[in-house]
Amino acid sequence: MAKVTLDMAAFDRLTDGAAENGLRAALGEYERIMKADVLNRVGSGREYGKHRASAPGEPPAKDLGNLSANTNADPTIREDGNDVVGQVVANSEYALPLHTGTERIAARPFMDLPAKENQRELTEAFVRGAKQ
Repeated sequence: MAKVTLDMAAFDRLTDGAAENGLRAALGEYERIMKADVLNRVGSGREYGKHRASAPGEPPAKDLGNLSANTNADPTIREDGNDVVGQVVANSEYALPLHTGTERIAARPFMDLPAKENQRELTEAFVRGAKQ
């Protein structure tokens, strides 16, 4: 799960509707980036027949597309203390073990990559959504 948190001081300057629209737009962009980029990358790890796996530390390499198909922006916006929070959730039984790793498998972190690599696009999506 990727969690998007907004600075309430900036958020308070917007109407409730504009802020929620902006957050939903940013979450939609996060989901788009996850599916089009992060979960669509070719791995550089071991090759298994026609599939090349990801190497430890890389996002999981695309295989059947199940992880991508089950990664979605949650439409529910909620308050958490002074923050307003939305989520992009990977609803696959192996998403968390892939992201964090296990005793037998090295981590293939992927849920936080759009926030690290695409901050400008996410901010622009928020602003566009807030203006609607």
